[in-house]
Amino acid sequence: MNVLVLTAKAIWPLLGGAEIRNFSLLKETSKHHRVFLLSFLLGENDRDHFDGLEPFCEKIVGLDLRRPLAGRLVRAARSIGGRRPFIVSEYARREMSLALERIVREEQIDVIHAHFLHVAQYAGWKGRAAFVYDAHNLEHILWKRFARVQSNPVMRTFSRLQLPKFVEWQRRVARQSDAVVTLSDVDRDEFLRIAPGTDVTTVPNGADVEYFHPLDIPEEEHSIIYFANFGWPPQDDAAVYFCNEIFPSVRAKYNDAHLYLVGKTPPEKVRTLATDDVTVTGFVEDIREYIARAAVVVLPLRVGAGTKHRAFQALAMEKPLVTTTVGAEGIALEHGRTAMITDDPGEFARHTIDLLGDSGKRRAMGRTGRQLVLDRYTWSANYAVLEDVFARAVKRRQSAEELV
Repeated sequence: MNVLVLTAKAIWPLLGGAEIRNFSLLKETSKHHRVFLLSFLLGENDRDHFDGLEPFCEKIVGLDLRRPLAGRLVRAARSIGGRRPFIVSEYARREMSLALERIVREEQIDVIHAHFLHVAQYAGWKGRAAFVYDAHNLEHILWKRFARVQSNPVMRTFSRLQLPKFVEWQRRVARQSDAVVTLSDVDRDEFLRIAPGTDVTTVPNGADVEYFHPLDIPEEEHSIIYFANFGWPPQDDAAVYFCNEIFPSVRAKYNDAHLYLVGKTPPEKVRTLATDDVTVTGFVEDIREYIARAAVVVLPLRVGAGTKHRAFQALAMEKPLVTTTVGAEGIALEHGRTAMITDDPGEFARHTIDLLGDSGKRRAMGRTGRQLVLDRYTWSANYAVLEDVFARAVKRRQSAEELV
């Protein structure tokens, strides 16, 4: 088959969770089909990184998308009274619909794999191709959680006003799609609640278990790591929350405890967390070295949706994980065996302290965590499910065409 992967931003280099999923499934798809890539490009140098994708793609087409602040504010204001959610308006461009139509026609595309609602809005321009909407996040859930922790009343109100618009647009895209993919069964159930009758399949995230594996690097005693895609508000919030609400209790028990906040482009609110006891690294070349040195990995997310790549990566490296229910959502984690899971900051601190003081427990939890990933969350296994979705979507589209 000819498969067109449609994304809202460049997917190489692999700097965030969206890029990891988009690339990993594209790479697996290329082992079985001819792959084409159509993507918005948000950065001026995004084309410089096409060489990382060329081994897997027949053709790569990038469309520049510039989003100056003034325009974003105008679209945000219009979205309050309009029917489109803000993020749909942000990515609504005539050039994309024309490019999609042209590529489907010229390359005889059989199936379009569209990532995120941002570009799934183009389902109406799919032509003869089957359309598979990969939701990543359920946007109404993500924004509802974002509103819950917003201290700015304007942003809190704006976020809440977006919720019914997200529900309606996800329903609209579902009607135009031949199949929908979610990251977890929890998300699948919720999608079916808002869009009954939709063909929805769970294709989870995973880890590259050949890349993320245990390394022979000594642990730094009483060290903790939170690694993130900083600049994304939910992950920034987690860093602030851990430093303010949890880490002081850990330090009270172990005065030599050290926290590493690792990830590219940390904003000011994260950079100001740096102290003698907290290191904010910024971008690092190889995150695995930092994960390997840490005694405990924390994922203190209060906001988010879907499943979290960093949980899989930590587990694959046999590191003990302490996380919230948001961080654990959609992953078959077992509290006390493959991870410690709590939303209470006091309990989160106690679990972290217990692990810091018990190397045997850390090793046991690390081993069971990696085995979970090997058993259920490799990209090759995930793709096998997606392959069935593609086949079902193409068959449904062909049947619909025959009725026309």
